Amino acid sequence: MTYTKTIRTEIEIDASPATVWKILTNLDSYQEWNPHITEASGDLKEQATIEIHVQGTESSSRMVTMTVTVTDIEPRRTLRWVGSLYFSWIFEGRHTFHLEPLDDDCTRFINHERRSGILAPLVTDDNSWRAYEEMNRALAERAEKHASTDHDSTP
Repeated sequence: MTYTKTIRTEIEIDASPATVWKILTNLDSYQEWNPHITEASGDLKEQATIEIHVQGTESSSRMVTMTVTVTDIEPRRTLRWVGSLYFSWIFEGRHTFHLEPLDDDCTRFINHERRSGILAPLVTDDNSWRAYEEMNRALAERAEKHASTDHDSTP
């Protein structure tokens, strides 16, 4: 029997897809702004591996380090990776970050993960959803700050 759980959150960000993408793909800066994926390192290219440190919500002290494989990257649009704990039948997460342009200066950010394996029901709870929401808000705050700075410097 395969267990599957899905987490999907989204937020509208008052910044261009280019600005949001630049922040999302700058793995070195995650520790500065990302409360959920607190560290990430590696090359963002298809089939490359990335090491991520995943933190639960502020109320959860769980920290997990995973190695994920980038499966799809479409600049300013989609970043996907897959990772597992030990074996995929134990736990596998297929994570998608998707950017939808709403207009030149507004982006819908969709943060989605499909979890499967025998541990999926145990590690997918309200804290997981809240952690994704916290990441979305932090990304929006950083992107909107960058967008306003960019506009302030425009003649």
